[in-house]
Amino acid sequence: MSRPRPPVLIQRELLLNEGAPDPEQIERLVAFQRHGHQVLLVAEQPAGWRPTRRAVDRDLGLQQDMQQRIRRAGAELDGVIYLVTGLFARKRNRLSEIDQLGERYNVSAADLIFIGRETILLESFIQCGGKSISVGPASVPGAKKFDSFKTALESLEG
Repeated sequence: MSRPRPPVLIQRELLLNEGAPDPEQIERLVAFQRHGHQVLLVAEQPAGWRPTRRAVDRDLGLQQDMQQRIRRAGAELDGVIYLVTGLFARKRNRLSEIDQLGERYNVSAADLIFIGRETILLESFIQCGGKSISVGPASVPGAKKFDSFKTALESLEG
């Protein structure tokens, strides 16, 4: 029996343009998913984030908008995971969350692939043994570096 294929984790901000969903990047993501990749978005947990039934903050509204756009384009988003990355966030907790994420998909954290531009997130996945792909100017030791989201996705197709 073959091992399950883990989702590719993508930093949500790579799909945004000035805080709003970017149709071109979403189309790239959907095309990537059509090649059999399961995708889970990763976002930084906003400071003071307290989701409730009555008050849907901007972040949850953005999450819902992204899911609807991806669904209309013909794909399905596996979900969004929020990781704490602030100045006083505990690194140990973030690493534990990444390990738990691997367990949720019945894979090791070392099997996870993260595409992003936030240094803390890139480093966290590397520290868990996973693979990090940096998009843009961030240079993180141990992460492959690409200039664009498009080329980062293409690197996983080959």
